[in-house]
Amino acid sequence: MVPFKILRSGKVRLFGIILIIFSLQIMNVSSAIEVKDKNTIYVSNTINYSNGILIKRMLEDSLPENTPVIYTIVPRGLIVSIREDVFFQGESINIKVSAIDTLNAIINVLNEINNNCTIESHTEGHDNPQGNFDSNWEISMVRANVVTDYLVFCGKIPPDRVFSLGYGDIMPFKDNVSATKAGFDKRIDFVIFDYNQKR
Repeated sequence: MVPFKILRSGKVRLFGIILIIFSLQIMNVSSAIEVKDKNTIYVSNTINYSNGILIKRMLEDSLPENTPVIYTIVPRGLIVSIREDVFFQGESINIKVSAIDTLNAIINVLNEINNNCTIESHTEGHDNPQGNFDSNWEISMVRANVVTDYLVFCGKIPPDRVFSLGYGDIMPFKDNVSATKAGFDKRIDFVIFDYNQKR
């Protein structure tokens, strides 16, 4: 009976030591990732980032300089978040002429990699934009559709590779990133999948 208690407590101690070592390793990896790239959010230490990092580099080389963008690498792929005001002026649902270079850069990368992509619009603070919409969700859905239409009709991206979603104001960025990333509650996310996502 006594040897069993000693063995059991020894196992508990050993498990505790292993848990501490594992936690320290995770903290080391997380801090190394954070220092490596301040413009990218990594949500997991257990996924393979190589494809997301490669696509991110392609976009960095293609997007106009000083584009307000945050890259987030998640298990489903790479999320490219660009501030909404790059694409839309105030309450408008029409794409700004100045956004064309940004959209064409994204089109060029999508054509190179052949991955599927969702266009997810996030907006807030629009009570009745253009008198046609009753909620932030409605305007975000229309804006996502407008961007998707541009990719399909002007960029010749096959329509089965891109689709749109509107989230309105239900998925704010402010609780997930530092205050230096202000303005990203209103954004367009281009979610480039790392696998063959279907509709």
